[in-house]
Amino acid sequence: MDAEEGLIILNKQKQAEQAALEAQQVHIRVQQRAGKKSVTTIQGLNPGLNFNRINREFQRRWGCNGTLIKTANAGTVIQLQGNWSENIKQFLLDEHMATETNLKIHSL
Repeated sequence: MDAEEGLIILNKQKQAEQAALEAQQVHIRVQQRAGKKSVTTIQGLNPGLNFNRINREFQRRWGCNGTLIKTANAGTVIQLQGNWSENIKQFLLDEHMATETNLKIHSL
């Protein structure tokens, strides 16, 4: 990959990030599982983003397991083991994938 291809990839990522700021509501939900266990889901992110890369980054940062679920009406949903709602919120704001106004946390 030469420098020009790298710039094209970075430009596409920046365009996806900009479009994400104008996306619909991003919902972060925490659901109780068995006992003290919980599951965190992220829904409503811009479809132009690389969900596999984001999921891997979550797994690497917080040492949790995660999966991608593709649904017809909700699009791609990221599901993580554990309650990571505040960490995810901060990550999405820091990486400019969402704004404070279009981010909703539905917690326990």
